[in-house]
Amino acid sequence: MSNQENSRMTLESPRKRKNSTIDETPRKKFKLSTGDWHYICCLDQISTVRSKNRKMFEHGDSTARKKFKVSMGEEVYKSCLDHISTASSRSPLSEYLTEKQNLKKRSLKRKAEDFLESPNVKRVKTENTNDNTADSLKAKFTETYVEQTQIGEGGCGSVFAGYRVHDKLPVAIKHIKKDDDMLIHVDENGKQMPSEVAIMLKLRDKTTSSVGQSAIVSMLDWYDLDEELILVMERPMPAEDLFYYIQKHNGRITMKNAKIMIKQLLKALIHLQEANIFHRDIKPENILIETKSKVPKLYLIDFGLSCFDDQKQYDYFYGTPVHIPPEFKKQGFLSSGPTNVWQVGVVLYFILHKKQFFTKRFLSNKLKINKRLSKKCTDFLTKCLTVDPKERPTLEELLHHRWLLKEDTQI
Repeated sequence: MSNQENSRMTLESPRKRKNSTIDETPRKKFKLSTGDWHYICCLDQISTVRSKNRKMFEHGDSTARKKFKVSMGEEVYKSCLDHISTASSRSPLSEYLTEKQNLKKRSLKRKAEDFLESPNVKRVKTENTNDNTADSLKAKFTETYVEQTQIGEGGCGSVFAGYRVHDKLPVAIKHIKKDDDMLIHVDENGKQMPSEVAIMLKLRDKTTSSVGQSAIVSMLDWYDLDEELILVMERPMPAEDLFYYIQKHNGRITMKNAKIMIKQLLKALIHLQEANIFHRDIKPENILIETKSKVPKLYLIDFGLSCFDDQKQYDYFYGTPVHIPPEFKKQGFLSSGPTNVWQVGVVLYFILHKKQFFTKRFLSNKLKINKRLSKKCTDFLTKCLTVDPKERPTLEELLHHRWLLKEDTQI
């Protein structure tokens, strides 16, 4: 595997959600080479540089917004300014410009003093300015929610348990560090927004209480601060991710409950598919099981690697490397539909075998399907894990598979 592929993959262990790390492909950045600045030697050329810097900020260069670094070209730029300033200071024109600037400063000072004479205007102006600052948003967050212990950690951020102040509603609070690796969605109007936020907002608008749609955890609130993004999600109680749910029950999951989980997962993925959303990392650690009733209720979580599915084929991979679909290694690309089906097979394999799934070991026959499973169950799992993506069934076809439609109590 090339270094480029490695940089686009998650390096997380499939065993432990809390210790997982995720490596996302960085967004493209606007870059300026030092050669772009060599011709700067007059005022007109300096103006060009200023224009470039301004456009770089306006077009969303996260590096420029976050931390403006002085490059070699900017040293030349500053040196040129000093040179021009020194040369012009000895000219009559310089004396005229200096006096004009002083008059402008005095005029601005008078206007500022006139403005400060009205205390009401000053108060309103200050309030409007502070409403959108990071400090005011942080204060609003702390007034609305109480953050408690950490319950998860990954490459995209850390998750804490908490509750909403006014009604004590349990919530999950996700802190995401804002950096160049954060996935950004650009809408048809050119507006930029973190991809996870854009996806959760769309899901919140489309979600109802129907089965499948309600199987996706909802976003309640979000705060865009200077250096981090805070997402407030609903937190089913009591609940635990599927990986630990299997461990807690010592692998004793009934076939009936296995079917219930897979049906809910299929309906949730079909809902995402209809909303044009590709999760990309379906696995036991990203599935919550609510345990307050006899029948387990499933919730799909963690949309940090998700995207709007506007491509038929993807020549890069986001997700857990040990679960990578075989077509990506063989053909160098994958599609959302077959990938979803493959990942359903990954989840079902873990439920039925109580051990982790590894694509490489499965393809080399070091991992095999349990022969004690019924024919219908074996057929369902085999179809999910078919090597050729063209031969895999669709999510809708799996939902109507005979294993899910008929009683099957065999292990």
